[in-house]
Amino acid sequence: MTQAAKEARKTTTQRPVEPAPETEPNASDSTDGGHVCNVALCPISMALSAAERVQPEVVAHLLVAGREFFLAAKAVMDARADDLGRDARSGEPSRMERIDIG
Repeated sequence: MTQAAKEARKTTTQRPVEPAPETEPNASDSTDGGHVCNVALCPISMALSAAERVQPEVVAHLLVAGREFFLAAKAVMDARADDLGRDARSGEPSRMERIDIG
């Protein structure tokens, strides 16, 4: 071993290990280990609290349902944009303007 490695080993093995201080449970701490939010009716905190209590299959089902909802909304918007494109080609002025987001 090199001299530096021996010195490093000495300093790491000679340090006393201190026990972790015991903490008293605070009345404001959540007893069930849940999320605590100081904002009344916080939608994010409410969703996290609700998701903690359900089975993983339920959360997966809700995520898939949300994905399908947004895909359906995208299809409706795309169909409307196609209609606007046809209206523009026919010469009629359009009341809506298509804005590409991404």
